[in-house]
Amino acid sequence: MAFSYDFRYDDNLFETDTSLKQIEVEDSIARIYAKHIRQGTLQAGLLRSTHEQFIRDSIHGLSSGFTVLDASQPWLAFWCLNSLDILGCDASEFEQQALDTMVPHESGGFCGGFKQLPHMAGTYASIMALVLVGTKRAFDLVDRKATYRWLMSMKQADGSFAMHLDGEVDVRGVYCAMVIASVLNIMTPELVAGSAEFIVRCQTCEGGIGPYPGVEAHGGYTLCGLAALDILNKTQLLDLQRLARWISSRQLAFEGGFNGRTNKLVDGCYSYWMGGACSILQKALKQDWLYEPAALQRYVLVCCQDKKLGGLLDKPGKSADLYHTMVVVVLVEDQNEMVLTAVVLEFVELVGLALTVGLELALMAQAVLALKAVQYVLAKNEYILQQTVLVES
Repeated sequence: MAFSYDFRYDDNLFETDTSLKQIEVEDSIARIYAKHIRQGTLQAGLLRSTHEQFIRDSIHGLSSGFTVLDASQPWLAFWCLNSLDILGCDASEFEQQALDTMVPHESGGFCGGFKQLPHMAGTYASIMALVLVGTKRAFDLVDRKATYRWLMSMKQADGSFAMHLDGEVDVRGVYCAMVIASVLNIMTPELVAGSAEFIVRCQTCEGGIGPYPGVEAHGGYTLCGLAALDILNKTQLLDLQRLARWISSRQLAFEGGFNGRTNKLVDGCYSYWMGGACSILQKALKQDWLYEPAALQRYVLVCCQDKKLGGLLDKPGKSADLYHTMVVVVLVEDQNEMVLTAVVLEFVELVGLALTVGLELALMAQAVLALKAVQYVLAKNEYILQQTVLVES
């Protein structure tokens, strides 16, 4: 899709807070695009070394402001490890520090920080980080039997999963549980009973997937729900055509990037959430290009890179952070790995990957590099699987 000012938002002379914010964002993006058009640099490349330095600086010097993420310590480790791995950078010096942040709980699962409850998202991030480290010491932190018992204790009667003891219940819990069980090879009929049906009930009249039945569709929950169904080989239970229309409608014609809900602003992270959903959906529909990759590439590389300090961001005017750095960088591909550049447009499979580890996995972009590490484990560290005992169904 060629860039054109004809795609600017038109409020039809009816101003609202939503329309004013949309126009403000488009104005900032228009200035950036105009500058790059004048310079002939609208097809930008990924600033790999700049982003690598941003990640390394963050690893060694997080400010006191990050205390608000005390319950997200394994996420910080995962974002950094995954970003460096995607960029093809050596993360070995960080691996010990990452392992030191992992807090397995005696009842199973992992905590987000010390003296906290085991949490579904924290367990997901911890296991992804441990697989990326890929050493025996890393895998020894995982008690597979205890993790299975803990997952079952989070299971709800309707097939959903609580995020923690007495915690919220939504599609994220199902997705995290399916990934955890798949990667650890502890999937059982009892564990997955009713989960696919719960996700299907979360599909809205728009076509996307909400956090739980009756709630507005959202890009993050859509990818979680669709990816969980893909793991279960049950994507066909959804209304896939309606889902395809909703996902395609999330790409904004002028900006080129995605938003996560109807009438919301563009955000670099949704390049990942919606792009991942597109990849899985395209496989399910046996159809290519539910979105415009060149326009998405333009937004990500021109508008979402901090060229001075490094890191990637939500939209112009925002600061780079580790979360956006990972979820945007995960869309980038070079000739050997999955890095999005101006000369590589065929990256549809980048955010959806299937392989077999006791059963077929088809996980969202967040697990792509972890799955690559699992392949390494199967090839080089077979003793890990040989020394574990499968949970009996």
